[in-house]
Amino acid sequence: MLDVIILLLIVGFTTSFAAALMLTIFKKQIAFNKRVSKFFVEPIRKQNVDPLEAKKSSKVMIETYWNKGIEILNKRVSKEERKRLDILLRDAGYPFKSAIDFRLFQLVLSAGMSLPILFLILPNSDSKIASWVMIITLALMGLRLPVFYLGKKKTARLKAINVSMPDFFDTVNLLLEAGMGLDLALSEVSKKIKGPIADEFLQTLEDMKLGKSRREAFYDLRRRVSSDSFQSVITSLIQADQLGIGMAKVLGNLTVRIREQRREAAREQAMKAPVKMLFPMVFFIFPSIFIVILGPLVITLITKGLGG
Repeated sequence: MLDVIILLLIVGFTTSFAAALMLTIFKKQIAFNKRVSKFFVEPIRKQNVDPLEAKKSSKVMIETYWNKGIEILNKRVSKEERKRLDILLRDAGYPFKSAIDFRLFQLVLSAGMSLPILFLILPNSDSKIASWVMIITLALMGLRLPVFYLGKKKTARLKAINVSMPDFFDTVNLLLEAGMGLDLALSEVSKKIKGPIADEFLQTLEDMKLGKSRREAFYDLRRRVSSDSFQSVITSLIQADQLGIGMAKVLGNLTVRIREQRREAAREQAMKAPVKMLFPMVFFIFPSIFIVILGPLVITLITKGLGG
């Protein structure tokens, strides 16, 4: 529910900012049409306008301004900041094209959330300080909401990887037992099973095609995915590859261990449930029960006293 509310706020403020931007761009044309319409009965209208052409032209205009913004930010964003944003995007599965696109989206969202207050509410506001506090707060929210979104995407992505690991490696193990090599088995399974874990292994296989050794590619894979269970599996595969141990046997033992870890994690969560339920019961459920049970008695004592 919170994600839906945040998404609606983002869409609303972004739409307001886009409308304000379009109004600023076409301000002269609008003023010209208003002046001319005073002298003619019919206002100036474009004849035979194709809706598809209008939509296409607006899309081209937005892309043009977006590309200009990317060119400007390319010169201003430092290498360290770009590297930090790349790590955030990588952990979230690259929902944006690049770090510059993400930074530009942050700035546009921040402006879209704060500028309408600046131009529409601040001039007519009685409390300038409160208006400026609201503007600064909304601007900071516009900068932080995309980072929060990346954090949510990262958590969901790691959860999807952890859930799909047993089935993925079981399938790879079956292909290994059928006589396939490890690289070919990973490639076939990654093409059939869709998801973050398949995307990561496809990227690893692509790195190996470009000249990296299997060990280097697996080390990069382990660095990209910050899941303890996944990193443990990749470490075992690297060690088995170095020692010449059969991959089928290693993967079979690993999948059994992963399923046991998931079972133990579920038991741990079940054991934590009573502790998590304690605080809602103490602060919400028990007071309601006391009010229902003791309420009539307290009312009677107040109205009639002890002798009543």
